[in-house]
Amino acid sequence: SSRGKERKSRKSIFGNNPGRLSPGESATLAKASGKGPFDVMRQTWEDPCSPYNSPASLSAIIRTPKCYHISSLNENAAKRLCRRYSQKLIQHTTCQLLRTYPAATRIDSSNPHPLIFWLHGVQLVALNYQTDDLPLQLNAAMFEANGGCGYVLKPPVLWDKNCSMYQQFCPLERDLDNKEPAIYSLTIVSGQNVCPSNSTGSPCIEIDVLGMPLDSCHFRTKPIHRNTLNPMWNEQFLFRVHFEDLVFLRFAVVENNSSAVTAQRIIPLKALKRGYRHVQLHNLHNEALEISSLFINSRRMEESPSGNTLPASVLFSMGERRDAVTYKVTIHGIPGPEPFTVFNVSGGTTAAQLLHQLLATTKGTESCAADYFLMEEKSFISKEKSECRKPPFQRVIGPEEGLVQLLNSWFPEEGYVGRIIFKTREENLNERNILQEAKEEAAIGSEDDSFFVQVHDVSPEQPRTVIKAPRFSTAQDVIQQTLCKAKYSYSILSNPNPSDYVLLEEVTKEPANKKSSTPKPSQRILSDQECVFQAQSKWKGAGKFILKLKEQVQAARDDKRKGISFTSELKKLTKSSKQYRGFTSPPLQVLPDSPQSKDERSACSLTFSDVLE
Repeated sequence: SSRGKERKSRKSIFGNNPGRLSPGESATLAKASGKGPFDVMRQTWEDPCSPYNSPASLSAIIRTPKCYHISSLNENAAKRLCRRYSQKLIQHTTCQLLRTYPAATRIDSSNPHPLIFWLHGVQLVALNYQTDDLPLQLNAAMFEANGGCGYVLKPPVLWDKNCSMYQQFCPLERDLDNKEPAIYSLTIVSGQNVCPSNSTGSPCIEIDVLGMPLDSCHFRTKPIHRNTLNPMWNEQFLFRVHFEDLVFLRFAVVENNSSAVTAQRIIPLKALKRGYRHVQLHNLHNEALEISSLFINSRRMEESPSGNTLPASVLFSMGERRDAVTYKVTIHGIPGPEPFTVFNVSGGTTAAQLLHQLLATTKGTESCAADYFLMEEKSFISKEKSECRKPPFQRVIGPEEGLVQLLNSWFPEEGYVGRIIFKTREENLNERNILQEAKEEAAIGSEDDSFFVQVHDVSPEQPRTVIKAPRFSTAQDVIQQTLCKAKYSYSILSNPNPSDYVLLEEVTKEPANKKSSTPKPSQRILSDQECVFQAQSKWKGAGKFILKLKEQVQAARDDKRKGISFTSELKKLTKSSKQYRGFTSPPLQVLPDSPQSKDERSACSLTFSDVLE
């Protein structure tokens, strides 16, 4: 039918037949010989002065040749354009306005995800305002960063010809070669009143990274049972981002038992400030909750490029825009009352430029910049107290080295903390001499500065343990290492303080004569600051160290004192009984042959035994 043919012509937005006129076109067309009116129209569009004379241009397909024309596309048609003509669609939206709207099949007034259209440069994404779902919350977050004025500038890669990736960017790509992503560290520390309507729930936090498919990911924390007032998670997540201009972070508080979302917040990654921050939560209608927030810590890092790879942040942004962003750099060791000074630098500031700025603003420094330099220092953090502290790593920063790239290359998650130190050439020379002397002294000394110690009776679960300690370790140092090795024992968990323990030395000396009886071992308690290696080297027989609680040692001493006092009291009692009965035993001088002396001797012995009884 004629109506069916007309409907087919309306749907052919991807075909070659222009069909209907675009808004603003003149309806009067001059007919030429052998050409229809539509051929004349196509010939006028292919005018050499028109920017859309290329047959591969997407504007010829959508048929909007004028800059003031706007095309309205169904979401399904717009998705097909994004999949089939990704780069051509981006090129079309640099000079043309494009609008998408929800499909008619959404009878529940749901909304399409607007991020895929924003990534292709679509300027207007119409949504059903009556439905408070994720796309509408994402739309509110998109225009929240600039105060909700309704206008957000597109990323430079979508319109700026000076950008390195201009007309080469495809948002749906799953593999971006030779592009190093930025690494973000996000720590969910705690929450405050995260479920206002439920005080006995078990909340957990779901984090969604919303961006191009290569950057999107999902994380979830462990649930905190029956605590919504002040739950503590302290969980860290790492994720990689290539295209940072259109990435959003969604925080959702989920009740673990019912999987219901009680609060949420979506923030553009560019608007999230680094460091420790409180993020205010919103309800499902995107209304702010005054007393509900999350306490987080965020940090951005960049891996140092290797080979032909370049940071993605450099490729997706303009050099002028990158240099306009200011960063804060902390410099240590500057002469003055403060231990450090904070300077504002741009993305392209080098070490030499910062050094000139530092010398110009700092008093007490000479004008010659050759006498000063900047040094990078990485101090390693020991996870356990028993670990020996490593010396910090130091290197001189090159004059043309970028400071922002240096700061982004630090990874505290690898176990170190970095800082920049201001130094003079003379100080560096003196430090090198001191280090060289220390190395020579260490070389003169013993080659192996450690020894092995076996400690007994550590815990019921661990009767003995062997540790390797430096030779200058004291008794308290050995006790501390022993407790760290047995930190999961129940007896150690109940008394984790090393000052509550002592080391008991037990040495069994070898007998001089083999026929003699087995000798008893001698025991003594080592003082807290006594060198264990020296005490072990003095052993002349079998010996061992025993870990004891001070309470046990004190109780044994008290029992020994009680035994001694009981013996002395018994002696005093016997002496008093003798004096009470008037018994005296003078020395008797009797001849051994007299029978009378024997009787007297026996009588005397009987009397003495009676007294003892």
